[in-house]
Amino acid sequence: MRASMSRSVAKRSCRPAVGPAAQVAIFLVMIALVGLVPGRALAASHFCQRREPAIQAAGPQDPEELEVFLDGIMAAHLQAHHVPGATVAVVKDGALFFAKGYGYADLGERVRVDAQRTLFRPGSVSKLFTWTAVMQLVEQGAVDLDADVNQYLDFQIPETFPQPITLEHLLTHTPGFEDRGQGLFTLEEEKMVSLEAYVKTTLPERVHPPGEVSAYSNYGSALAGYIVQRVSGQPFNAYIEEHILQPLAMGQSTFQQPLPSELADDMARGYGYSQGAYLAGDFELIVGGPAGGMSAPAVDMSHFMIAHLQGGDYESRRILKAETVSEMQAAQYVPDPRSGGIGYGFFRDSMKGLRMVKHEGDTFLFHSGLYLFPDEDVGLYVSYNSIGGATARTELLEAFVDRYYPSPVPEPVEPPEDFESRADAYTGEYHLARANYSTAEKILALLQPVQVSVGPEGQIVISVAGEPDQHVEVEPWVLQQVRGEDKVIFLRDDGGQVTRALPADTPPFTMFKAPWYATVSFTLALMGGGLVLFLFTLVGWVVAHVVTRRVDRAALPPGWARVARWVAAAFILLSLTFAALLFATMGNVNPRYGVPDAFFGEAPALDILSAITYVIAALAAGMVVMTVVAWWRGYWSWFGRIWYTLVTMIAAGWIWALAYWNLLGPGF
Repeated sequence: MRASMSRSVAKRSCRPAVGPAAQVAIFLVMIALVGLVPGRALAASHFCQRREPAIQAAGPQDPEELEVFLDGIMAAHLQAHHVPGATVAVVKDGALFFAKGYGYADLGERVRVDAQRTLFRPGSVSKLFTWTAVMQLVEQGAVDLDADVNQYLDFQIPETFPQPITLEHLLTHTPGFEDRGQGLFTLEEEKMVSLEAYVKTTLPERVHPPGEVSAYSNYGSALAGYIVQRVSGQPFNAYIEEHILQPLAMGQSTFQQPLPSELADDMARGYGYSQGAYLAGDFELIVGGPAGGMSAPAVDMSHFMIAHLQGGDYESRRILKAETVSEMQAAQYVPDPRSGGIGYGFFRDSMKGLRMVKHEGDTFLFHSGLYLFPDEDVGLYVSYNSIGGATARTELLEAFVDRYYPSPVPEPVEPPEDFESRADAYTGEYHLARANYSTAEKILALLQPVQVSVGPEGQIVISVAGEPDQHVEVEPWVLQQVRGEDKVIFLRDDGGQVTRALPADTPPFTMFKAPWYATVSFTLALMGGGLVLFLFTLVGWVVAHVVTRRVDRAALPPGWARVARWVAAAFILLSLTFAALLFATMGNVNPRYGVPDAFFGEAPALDILSAITYVIAALAAGMVVMTVVAWWRGYWSWFGRIWYTLVTMIAAGWIWALAYWNLLGPGF
């Protein structure tokens, strides 16, 4: 599931992560074609400017007025963002206030979206149902939030750190797992495995002590769902059906994948958009179902919102105690006193002075958001059935709040007098803590860097997906948008060096400051620059060899000197072949899903590429040996030996980079 530095970085949270080979290839393709462009997860920046309120209001008062407002917004969204259909529900004061479907659930059959019947995929919004189930078991005394999760499992989470992982860590995204997308998502029913098989066969590495770093974890969510299954004695889907969906009268909703026959005809199709045409995708199967496998219409989702706004009660049917609901929405993990923290599953945020708890969700084709304003007793749910919905979702939320909860324009913020003494300490490249460390997915970090620099007017510029946004220091080590309210907190080590940053309202998207050798600029210079150097060298050697043979055969270098060049030439040719084959394989992007077909396992050439890396490494080692021999025996001129040494150093750098990013051998 995939999924704003709070708002846009969060989108990556519920979206299926691309498999390792595809991520590597996408990165290299981007280098070749357009430089390094971050992924869509960061495409709509958390640091976007908000519009000024259109009218004075104190929440939606009239469903008909709200309908007129939303009709205009949705009409614009469906056209501007190439979205065939959407579904919206608004609740207020314990009841459904408004619900409506927009556009088409199926363009081919011209089926309109019905907010009451048409199922959309809420993606990671599904996690809120998983967390609700966990808290039901907590109320029953069946599980303890502070207990080692191993006591509820029939397999062992490795004891990598002295501290055990607890359910509280899973609910606050602090178990310390690396991120691993492999096996999470498929389009083929025959590749769908059970929840038990998924959690046992895709166990990620533990890379942080539990409770130390908040990094969004789909695996942790799936593991929590498996614990629900184990402790309750019911399959996870059956438990959710009996204990949440039925009490909330969500009869049109399910976690079953594929859909049961009685609901399949009501499922909206998801669409890609390419060259002016909508392309229908297949039903997306989320193998780790508790992390994002739900299907539901907007009206059903309104019942869930009402329950969480009414202290666990929906029409006198209770799914949680009021104190449990408050506990889920309260700050449970607070990495810094200046952070709003995260609740048990709910992200805590604020807009226009309104307290908000929320969760967003993305599959490849569906983009959704559930937003609760507890103090106003108001909730908003929206889901779109195409890729463009990721941006539309954010725009709808902001337009809704601007219209119904307007606030005065804040006064410009002036930085502290000693700000300049700290400005340079902020600068650098930051990568999400939600990252992979043990497989080739590690390179995903290079697809979504956050760049922090000092602007020409002395303000701090934070760039997400290439979109810069100006910030000003409001207190030491806290930046706020110049034209907004979002804040970013920077944390330092014992030596006073900035090591990480986190959006104040969404700590699960903590970022680490990248070392120089793991930055985009260094990697681009080494890998991309290396390709240019290799090609130039190969052409130069071929020309020199041909000219020398024609003019003076006796001037040709001795045998071992030619061997040295042949070894280097073989390395260069294989490296160029590797890059070209990778580009060709990954350039075949599936227009329905926006990723290469290799993501779906339809690229046998990747096995060849994996094997090639071993040969490249062996040839690079041979170049190192031949460099020593060349200097020892005095091959070529001084310039020739220096040039060969340079090529060898870059070749060694290539092998180091492949190894560092886990691209060397079978892991690729």
